[in-house]
Amino acid sequence: MNAQKVGGAVGMAAAGVNLDAIIPRADLAVGEGMVSGVQGEERVGIAHLREREFFARALRKPDFQRETQQWSPVKIVDLVASFLDRRLIPAVILWRAGDLNFVVDGAHRLSALLAWMYDDYGDGARSQKLFGPYIPPEQDALAKKTRRLIEKSIGRFKDLDEDYEHRGEKSPLLQQRINNLSVSWLVAQWVPSSTKDGAEDSFFKINGAATPLEATEKRILESRGSAAAIAARAIAHGGKGHAYWGHFSDGYQAEIVERSAMIYGLLYKPPLPDGPIDTLDVPVAGKGYSQLPFVFDLVNAINDTKVRDSTNKNAKDKLLPDEDGSETAKYLSQVCDSVSRVTGKDPGSLGLHPIIYFYTKGGMFSPWAYLAWSRIIEEIWTKRQFNEFCACRPELENYLWNDKWAMTEIIHKNGSGARSTPVLFRYWRYILDLFLSGKTCEEVSTAVNADATWKFLAIKTPVFRPSGEDSKPRFGSKSVTAAVWEMAIPGAPRCEVCNGFWHRNSFTNDHRQARRDGGDARPSNLGLIHPYCNSAYKDFKARAAS
Repeated sequence: MNAQKVGGAVGMAAAGVNLDAIIPRADLAVGEGMVSGVQGEERVGIAHLREREFFARALRKPDFQRETQQWSPVKIVDLVASFLDRRLIPAVILWRAGDLNFVVDGAHRLSALLAWMYDDYGDGARSQKLFGPYIPPEQDALAKKTRRLIEKSIGRFKDLDEDYEHRGEKSPLLQQRINNLSVSWLVAQWVPSSTKDGAEDSFFKINGAATPLEATEKRILESRGSAAAIAARAIAHGGKGHAYWGHFSDGYQAEIVERSAMIYGLLYKPPLPDGPIDTLDVPVAGKGYSQLPFVFDLVNAINDTKVRDSTNKNAKDKLLPDEDGSETAKYLSQVCDSVSRVTGKDPGSLGLHPIIYFYTKGGMFSPWAYLAWSRIIEEIWTKRQFNEFCACRPELENYLWNDKWAMTEIIHKNGSGARSTPVLFRYWRYILDLFLSGKTCEEVSTAVNADATWKFLAIKTPVFRPSGEDSKPRFGSKSVTAAVWEMAIPGAPRCEVCNGFWHRNSFTNDHRQARRDGGDARPSNLGLIHPYCNSAYKDFKARAAS
């Protein structure tokens, strides 16, 4: 998984400006057999890239190519400035199939230049057409930042294009750039292969050498026709973006879009705020932007798909093509059921609070924590232990909050991705079993310290506060978020049935006095509880008490 450590916490790698809508995608097989050789344009300039020009209208990216969102706003500005100042820019590599010009290498370079010409940095007309009227806030913020930088250091393409007659009134640098609009170009090299396999082979060789593909990204590209890859790409954009499922029947297409949007909403709404997190209303799975590696791992884990990982690099992926969409629909159904047991308002949802279960104390979402708890929840669901889980939930969550350092310690010791997830699973499953047996926080801590498997965690002993006890922020802490949460967690809203924390995505209204017993719908008679507590646990608890 593509990840990085930030201040001792683990998070996904930063994402760039989303230019994926600028050049449409198409299957390389379209028009296979027509060889371009060097018959195409060898210099690609502004005249070729205007929206109405044939060359621009014929540009396509192979449908397997990585998403065009790796560049920062500054890098986009630098590319445009280099083009206008006629500085050296590496050649773009193209392949002609039928009437289409496929970009084998250089999609970011062309997309950055076209984004400037079309004034679309992930929020313009093309992007809204591809991603729908709702643009993710992270994508929108990066688009606005890029546009501000462009306007400050270069200017809009439309303004420079229209100012040719008045260029003498501009600064010397701007005069030169306006003059260069018509004489600047990118060098184009053409792949001579007459087969799509040859062109595809060229893509992987070029991208594997110059800008290496991240391992998970490469697996997704190579297995792009599999249910796992299609489902992951669908979820990552909430059923929007390029329709990798577009060749399936209308029924399966509709199901894929609907379930993907539902899963995305459960995982990524509300959006994560920029800067230090000063709220408990965080999304379940962190930032919903450029999270394809995590989603791919989630899809495979829930569906028990055999894929290579960092512990067994020689294993063979069993990611076979989905011919009709049925397998993709099944994968998404499994993911939807699993995620709905973790969060959301489905009657079977435990409504786990992400800050307790999936975030480090420094405010970083841990994908490996989510994958571990997802597996635990599936286990206790299969064993019908949800009621027992709810009974020990307050003590468990008190322990998990005060034991946050253990998550970071396990990840630091074992490394990221597949190496840490099973260890986190075993540790938390061990902890949960102790609570299910009736142990208190102090007794669980004693057991952990005495267990040889977890002796490396015995260097610290959590200090447990009774549920509801006030706490003060640790002034001087490296993390403002940790201080805010130290103060906020004890007073966070709790389920009136199980006394566990509830999250804004996962609560239902319950009548404190049932209607059948004379209760009404006045606010004073309404309590906020977890969906599962409302649908099952409150009755179980009542029977146990009688």
